[in-house]
Amino acid sequence: MKVHFTVEKFVFGGMTAIVLASCIALGYSIGPYMGEFVEENLTWLIVISLLALLFLSLNVLIAVFIYKDASRRRMNAWLWMTAVIYIPNFIGLILYLLARKQHHIHAASDAGNQDIRCPHCGHLI
Repeated sequence: MKVHFTVEKFVFGGMTAIVLASCIALGYSIGPYMGEFVEENLTWLIVISLLALLFLSLNVLIAVFIYKDASRRRMNAWLWMTAVIYIPNFIGLILYLLARKQHHIHAASDAGNQDIRCPHCGHLI
């Protein structure tokens, strides 16, 4: 299996590394002050952790959907996935949903044609 190194993958990896490094730095900077908070009220820490996990899992599910849908529509999947994840407040997702209406699936547009090909591998269906 060939591994293609593209600019989009590099940008996605770089932005993800920056976000993770920022979260780790923030955790280390507020860590000493969280000791009193955790001792007093452990329930809030659990609720905040569960909400953060829910938000992270929602972003992963959206990223997988965007990658698969953009690949099927022959759009730049890595670029759209990066935009959707890192543009806040679901603005990136709205932009993608508006842009995907302009791209149609090529196999669906050739319904009258007998030679329908798979949009991923190009084999006849």
